[in-house]
Amino acid sequence: MKKKNIRQCVILLCGIVLTGFISSKYFFRIDLTAEKRYTLSPETKQVLRRLDAPLYVNIYLEGHLPVQFRKFRNSIREMLDEFKAYSGSRIVCHFVDPADAADREERENFYATLDEAGIRGISVNKTNKDGSLSQQIIFPGVIFTYKDRWSAVNLLKDKRMIHYEEALNESQEALEYELIKSVNMLSKDSIERVAFTTGHGELNIEEVYDLGNELANFYDVDFKAINGQLDALESYRAVIIARPRSAFDDRDKFVIDRYIMRGGRVMWLIDGANVNTDSLSAVQITYALAAGLNLEDQLFIYGVRINPVVVQDVVSNTTPVTTGSSQIAHAPWLYYPLVIPSPGHVLTKNLDPVWLRYASDIDTLGRSSIIRKTVLLQTSEFSRTRVLPFMISMDEVQRQPDQRQFNKPHRITAVLLEGQFPSVFRSRNARNMFPDLQERQAEKSVDTKMLVVADGDIARNDVRHTPNGVVPAYPLGHDRYTGITFANKDFLVNALNYLTDDDGLMNLRNREIKLRLLNKQKITKEQLKWQIINLVLPMLLLLTGGSVYNIWRRYHYGR
Repeated sequence: MKKKNIRQCVILLCGIVLTGFISSKYFFRIDLTAEKRYTLSPETKQVLRRLDAPLYVNIYLEGHLPVQFRKFRNSIREMLDEFKAYSGSRIVCHFVDPADAADREERENFYATLDEAGIRGISVNKTNKDGSLSQQIIFPGVIFTYKDRWSAVNLLKDKRMIHYEEALNESQEALEYELIKSVNMLSKDSIERVAFTTGHGELNIEEVYDLGNELANFYDVDFKAINGQLDALESYRAVIIARPRSAFDDRDKFVIDRYIMRGGRVMWLIDGANVNTDSLSAVQITYALAAGLNLEDQLFIYGVRINPVVVQDVVSNTTPVTTGSSQIAHAPWLYYPLVIPSPGHVLTKNLDPVWLRYASDIDTLGRSSIIRKTVLLQTSEFSRTRVLPFMISMDEVQRQPDQRQFNKPHRITAVLLEGQFPSVFRSRNARNMFPDLQERQAEKSVDTKMLVVADGDIARNDVRHTPNGVVPAYPLGHDRYTGITFANKDFLVNALNYLTDDDGLMNLRNREIKLRLLNKQKITKEQLKWQIINLVLPMLLLLTGGSVYNIWRRYHYGR
């Protein structure tokens, strides 16, 4: 008997050792959730395995949090645990409570440090023990530090159009993407370069300050004049042509076309009309005139046409007007359409409306098997267009729009183009412009992408004129009169990330997690019932089971 016990112990010990050895060689995890919310994508795993040094993660979501934010924090912790498992434990996490300070001054200084780093604080209502409400500042963001670089990420998107719990759910759906895109950027040996073009009256550095500052978290951002230089754009992963005001000559157009033929990515933010808004502010009238950019033939070859019109939409933002009592009121301004992002594409999924100003519309031309065209932004069903030239007067705010006249619904204002593009100069001799050009002009491009938006102001943040010059005043998409921030910046950042994404990380934005919210009305109505089921019923079952067992035991052993 003793030998048998010893043999069983040896077999058990060998089994434990063998199991440990196999588990150390073959790593696996099982996700039993319906949405596979804990299953990382192959692209994420590939990025994590690329880490060759410790990645430090500070998560500023700790302390006495509302229930919804505690759940969100737990989701972040679980996601980072998954990251840690696939990175070879190279990820070191630290949860920080920003409010945990010795005094108020130290706490406010820490808040200011987080804000300067790019982690935005949000104010939420907090229920105290006595039932009263108070305001609590929460910082739902993280800072990654890898080697000598760092990156800040806001994990909760500012969603004004939906319920707070749904905004948290949407942020949870995008959690893997928001985290891994920063890890991917930090783990690369070099930072990709992007450029805003200059030299044609494009938006200046102050007017794209907020967008450029956000892009600087992922790219090396530059401002580059083409000036007919053949290789002016070759070192950039993508270029942004943001609201040019003067015509492009053939030399600059050839440089852009050559860049596209070689796989360059371009974001065209082009006005179909030129509207002088300074004149509108000063004398209450202005004129919408043709932009005259000489880009029509180039965009036509690529498969789109920006029409010489201005879109009006009943679903629009407001503009300040002075009433008879010299007070400022806000009236709908039909030239400020709030366009709807397409919910069916990873680039625009879960985005709020985007604010456009004096936008045109876009026609997609022809059917091509090598160019895919995806509509990303369009107006509401109550929109129309006005053909250039025409006069714009501030008196128009006093007219009640007749919806029957807005009979051109869903005007396209942004299109994504992907595939192989024919060259604008494929049948022309480019050596007339560049005598030293050696290579033969390509007939069509390699696979590449571009975005065309029929509004240059989509990228413009408001500026303020001071004695020291023009300075940026408000975030991109922020209406200083209403205090609402629209999704302009999110749209453009997503767009550039998509244009430069060859790893498929943007597809992670397609993840869907079903929101399983409790029915609060039913909870209130049936509170006593569920308290009895959850508290009294288990005790009754326990007492009944114990009584039955004792009766059976007496009967069994009593015999």
